[in-house]
Amino acid sequence: MPAFTFGAGVQWIEAYEAARQHNRAIVGAASRSVGAAGGWLAGGGHSVIAPNYGLGTPNSPVWTKSYSLNCFVGVDNVLEIMIVTADGGHVIANAYRNEDLFWALRGGGGGTWGVVTSVTYKTHPSTPLSSANLLANSTNASSTKNILAEIIRLTPSLVEQGYGGYCFIFAGQIQLGFLSPNVTAEETQATFLPFFEFAASQPGLSVQNSTATYRDSWSWYETLFVASAALVGTPSEMSSWLLPQDIIQTGKPEDLAAELLDVTSRFAYLLVFLHNLGKTRVWILTLSPAASSLADRFHVWAPILWDLILFGERAWP
Repeated sequence: MPAFTFGAGVQWIEAYEAARQHNRAIVGAASRSVGAAGGWLAGGGHSVIAPNYGLGTPNSPVWTKSYSLNCFVGVDNVLEIMIVTADGGHVIANAYRNEDLFWALRGGGGGTWGVVTSVTYKTHPSTPLSSANLLANSTNASSTKNILAEIIRLTPSLVEQGYGGYCFIFAGQIQLGFLSPNVTAEETQATFLPFFEFAASQPGLSVQNSTATYRDSWSWYETLFVASAALVGTPSEMSSWLLPQDIIQTGKPEDLAAELLDVTSRFAYLLVFLHNLGKTRVWILTLSPAASSLADRFHVWAPILWDLILFGERAWP
């Protein structure tokens, strides 16, 4: 099985460059400075290509130790972890040695179990990708809600087709990007054209949309992230939770859109990871008081389509 082993300190931009040189794809983070052998896998390992290749750390304590083979969380991309434990031992954790530690490390929180010195990841064949993007600036609150409601309504169908993506929700602006391997430009245009036309029809919106194809995952990553400067020292507070399918697919997307926009208005912005995580056991990670009404509707065992992250900004003292 083709795989890469990354030592502690390797950042995802370096990991992607190594994969590109060998014509392979690897499931990883979007931010270029995130550690490939550290906090990303300890926090669960979300990725825009998770709907096709699985999360970076499936069947971890953030989800469940038992999983169905047809769940997207059932594709294990972490094969082995080297770690220095609290007693000073330098041990190997994988599916056959120190299995409980291996399970705990994949989503159990950064620094909880020891110091990770290296991680080995499964890789995948490099394939073309197709993306769809939308930027909507709004001076009409009703139109903003309508756009978000339409995104909510389309989410189950899109993730079923293998699309993953990100949606940034600000006061007066929505940014949306979807990506999927092995989808042609014509298929992506046909899938998203009705949504683009709907957005353009809303009053008070200034809308830009586009579709694009990339020869491989590195080409997509290079276009969107490599040229951008890595930000450090951002004064932000984050709060996140997982949103099950039965909350998204209620037949009343306008109600959920209104609630999310109300929550967003109290923070800097809301980031949505759009993934099909399969049938997943939910643990509430961290919640703001403003999000408690949504948290009350959580199910213990449910298909997860959205991972929501609230960002609040604070001035430095």
